[in-house]
Amino acid sequence: MTDPIRILIVDDEPANIQILHAAVSPLGPVQFARSGEQALKLARANPPDVVLLDVVMPDLDGFAVTRALRADPATAGMMVVLVSGSSADADVECGLESGADDFIAKPVAPALIRQRVRLLAELAHRRR
Repeated sequence: MTDPIRILIVDDEPANIQILHAAVSPLGPVQFARSGEQALKLARANPPDVVLLDVVMPDLDGFAVTRALRADPATAGMMVVLVSGSSADADVECGLESGADDFIAKPVAPALIRQRVRLLAELAHRRR
């Protein structure tokens, strides 16, 4: 896949957004949201290929945002990667049960996150 990958980064911490942006910006255009509600609005208005979504946020957590994305036919096909400071089995299980396509623990390795985003975007492209 040679087309640019549209990415939405969702995190309430600006430093985490900067880290993820630095890792994935070579892949294509990046949007940012600092809350779950803002993420849902952006995802509907300008659909990304891949959403990098923090789990712990003050309004809607990443699990709730993932469920909302999956419940809406306009956003159900987006690839969702949960990014969390916890890699506990229960958190990973909850994330996957909520509909996430992948789960990555912080701190993220830039090469790993780029590769995962590339692979998920390719999978989404093939599904379409």
